[in-house]
Parts: sequence; structure tokens; C-alpha cells
Amino acid sequence: MKLVFSDKAMSFLRDRGGSVWVWLDPHRGLVGSHIWLEAHAEPPGASRRTKFTRSSRRPHRFRELEAQGIIVHYDFGRMEPPQELHFDRKGWRKGSHRLEAYWNGSVFVGDDIPAPGATG
Repeated sequence: MKLVFSDKAMSFLRDRGGSVWVWLDPHRGLVGSHIWLEAHAEPPGASRRTKFTRSSRRPHRFRELEAQGIIVHYDFGRMEPPQELHFDRKGWRKGSHRLEAYWNGSVFVGDDIPAPGATG
């Protein structure tokens, strides 16, 4: 799995200890289901922000991967990891910035999402 960090995400993570936790957040609705990624600079349940989703309150089995001085703790359940995992920092108000993770560059998770630059 290739890890890709934006400059904003890299600075944000280094300022907060150099670790990031990423896990799956499934959603079900009337017309189907989809999976997003949760990404935070602290483990699930460590703060109000990481207790928000139901998926953050479930037990996790994190694996670790290190790149560019950042340790990524990830739990993708039974899914195979993406070819690329992207990190960016979003938000425009001071203090409201959030860390975002993207599965092969997409906001949704799935085996059918090709890696950036792949033809299909």
C-alpha cells in the first residue's frame, strides 16, 4: 500500500505526534450502502471527535505502516488494503480542520475502486 500525504496533512500529523489512525465507517440507507474512511491523529475513543461514529466504538485490530516519518495505524477489517491511501486536511475555519483519508483517491471504500492512473 502506497501512502500519499498532502503538505497540510503532513504538517498536521507531525504537529500531533506523527501518528494517524484509519478505520472503516460503513453506512446503510434506503437505496444502498457505502463505506467511508475515518482518519484521526488519535486512536478511536480517545476524544469526543473520535467517539462520534458507531464504528469508532467497535473493537479494532490495527496494523502499522510507516512512511515519511508518519506511522499509519489502519484497520480495514476483511477488505484488502487499497493500492494507495491518500491523506489530506480539509476545512476553512480555524479549529475546524479535519483529517481526511481517501481509498485509491476516492471518498468511498471498495475493491471496485481503481488506483489513480489505472485504466479500467
